[in-house]
Amino acid sequence: MIFRSATTDTTKYSITIKQVLKLINSNETLEKFEKFREDVKNRAYDHHNKHPRNIVDGNEKLMFYGTKLTHSKKFGTSKLFKDSICSIIKPGFYDPKKKTGIWLTTNSQDVIIANANAEMMKGEMAIVVCRVISGRIMNDNDEDDYDSIEGVKPNYLFVKDTNAVLPCFVILLKCRYFG
Repeated sequence: MIFRSATTDTTKYSITIKQVLKLINSNETLEKFEKFREDVKNRAYDHHNKHPRNIVDGNEKLMFYGTKLTHSKKFGTSKLFKDSICSIIKPGFYDPKKKTGIWLTTNSQDVIIANANAEMMKGEMAIVVCRVISGRIMNDNDEDDYDSIEGVKPNYLFVKDTNAVLPCFVILLKCRYFG
């Protein structure tokens, strides 16, 4: 339901949700997430007039992260899921090429479009629904102490610390492009 309500225009493609999986996070992951929230809330007292929502909940948002799935007939779905999703979520969205941070969006359609190309639009993908503590968002050049950076499009957000991202659900889906 969350995924469908965050998808605004599906006239150029169809989406078939194959499976929705609820993630059970470890106590360590939950503790890191809540510690990050408390750090954001504590820092917010210095800027309470400018960022009042940070004091309440750390400026928490529900956001999406997506990835393409590569199908392996030899290993089936469990191998597909393990390689594509667990390799991203298990290390806390750590990417050795990027070192830190993660791009997320509030619009699930953006995830589909960002991962779309001619080959993929007849393929499978996974969208991870995440709770995100966005904290102070840099959208002006004058702020130097921030937790996230607003993207070119306002619904995109770069979160500097992956401890601020708590994956909650994985939606496995199949896309088909019409245009």
